[in-house]
Amino acid sequence: MKVKEIVDFLLEKYPLELASSFDHGKVGLQFGSMSKEVKKVMICLDGTTDVIDEAIDNNVDLLICHHPFLFSPILNLDYNSPLGRKMLKVFKSELNIFAMHTNFDTALNGMNDHLANILGLENVYSVPEIPTTESYMRIGEIEKTSLAEFAYYVKETFNEDGIRVVGNLDKPVKKVAILGGSGGSFAVSAKKLGCDCIITGEVKQNNAIDALEYNMGIIEVSHSVEAFFKEYIKNILKDEFNEIEFILSKKDVNPFKCL
Repeated sequence: MKVKEIVDFLLEKYPLELASSFDHGKVGLQFGSMSKEVKKVMICLDGTTDVIDEAIDNNVDLLICHHPFLFSPILNLDYNSPLGRKMLKVFKSELNIFAMHTNFDTALNGMNDHLANILGLENVYSVPEIPTTESYMRIGEIEKTSLAEFAYYVKETFNEDGIRVVGNLDKPVKKVAILGGSGGSFAVSAKKLGCDCIITGEVKQNNAIDALEYNMGIIEVSHSVEAFFKEYIKNILKDEFNEIEFILSKKDVNPFKCL
């Protein structure tokens, strides 16, 4: 089995064309060769140094990451820096690295559809209905409750150590938007579409202030809610490529701690 066969299968489901403009050149095969033979695949959220070491120690041929291994261009590389040492390990081991980020988030049956499903949202739809590079957001409905009660439900459902909430905790919530990753800038757009709150991550101060001005609730969760990506991708690949061994990274970590 070649790298190309796995890459082609995944990109048919999650086309590169659905990636946001800031992701162009950062999704797809970032390192390696399409003609390389693959017997073992590992799936992770982030290609950290610990994850790269884990892949090499387990004789992995292809590492599939949700977040791009390289997110910014490299103009120079110090081999004594953490990135330099990590890159050397990748080159010496000839590890192939493939990333699916916003193309997976946006696609039908991708990240945001699954997050909506985990929360049990009803009448879920994409904005716009046909996925494009701008249709990360999913909108659905819950049984009417308060922002505080819904926030506690989100925290428990996603097994979060802690969450941050913007808005009046007594505010009624019925229609909600969800956007995995950094989606605070979409809060006002969701409000204008009739939503009472949005669930997302990495909310900036100005996004929170804007939400307050519009009486819009925000429930901020961590990127760890995206961890289902690993099991999900493993299962769809196992069904298609049963001769390959698939493992999940055990070294993926949430870099944040709640005290």
